[in-house]
Amino acid sequence: MLENLVLNDVWGFEIAVEMTFLAIASFSIILAYLSFLEGRSRDALIGGALATALPILSLIILNLHLLKPEAAYLVFTSFQPGSWMPYGATGMTLLIIASAIFTALVRLNREGIVTHATGILASLAGVFVALYTGLLIAYERGIPFWHSGVIPLIALAMGAVGGLSVYSIIRPLDTRVTLSLGIALLLLTLTYIIHIHVSLQGPLASIYSAQIALGSTVFKAGILAAIVGGLLSIATLKVKSKYLPIAIAVLGLLSILALRHVLLASGAWELPIL
Repeated sequence: MLENLVLNDVWGFEIAVEMTFLAIASFSIILAYLSFLEGRSRDALIGGALATALPILSLIILNLHLLKPEAAYLVFTSFQPGSWMPYGATGMTLLIIASAIFTALVRLNREGIVTHATGILASLAGVFVALYTGLLIAYERGIPFWHSGVIPLIALAMGAVGGLSVYSIIRPLDTRVTLSLGIALLLLTLTYIIHIHVSLQGPLASIYSAQIALGSTVFKAGILAAIVGGLLSIATLKVKSKYLPIAIAVLGLLSILALRHVLLASGAWELPIL
């Protein structure tokens, strides 16, 4: 019976934007550190700045949309092991601090062990933050559509797409970055389709959510953007144009925002029948 199925209206578009910011930041710092290793200080500074600023914006959005100030305070001060939110808040804080220190050290032209250690720490925090955006909803109670082991993999793929999209714009003629972006987009497409398939085999609420997602124009646009972007990346091996990688990057950013929004908006609770 569909009368007792209610779509999620708490985690809306604002949270999709917040999680997209985290996805971009999570892998931007990894690519910033790799840029530092290659002696590309400008690229490292851009990635470090993004990894510092975007999680701050995410925390602001989260505080304004979901949490009252006192609730946000409790998330940080009252650690609840049963919830992923305090772990995420800790990871985001670590990412902000480590990325800010790394960026400052690069700006000061420091190339010693402290810069390397900070870059590695920030990169590990970035990987955790990317996974956290998937783990948070995968362990959310009451919405079967989100209860999938594929969700964290989707979140990790979104992080890779976000960071690589930024660096594809920064370095449009670096085929390594653009091709890696294309692979990440195709992996995102694959994991998302697997999730939809698994959901269609689940309980009624999960099936209902998957059908809502499949019928969504936003889902179709997001999947199409990911597939087209992934296929176009192959063309950059022969076509030397700075505009094509930028176009692929835009498709990548649009795809992760669209697919994240569909994932959140399609989640349905199955309320008890009285």
